[in-house]
Amino acid sequence: QITLGRATKDNQIDVDLALEGPAWKISRKQGVIKLKNNGDFFIANEGRRPIYIDGRPVLGGNKWKLNNNSVVEVGQ
Repeated sequence: QITLGRATKDNQIDVDLALEGPAWKISRKQGVIKLKNNGDFFIANEGRRPIYIDGRPVLGGNKWKLNNNSVVEVGQ
């Protein structure tokens, strides 16, 4: 699994999205990408703001299956 978000002194993550733009729009743990046993990838939104997958919002507490070439947008 890979965690996406904003790294802090007490919170280490795999992909620090704060390096790409306004950090205040990114939760410390914004999302998690997991590989399932059947080979499918899913992204779970664990932040307050939506994550957009191919233009569709995935709200906090929900997950979405990622397809080949899916576009993932975080923090607009």
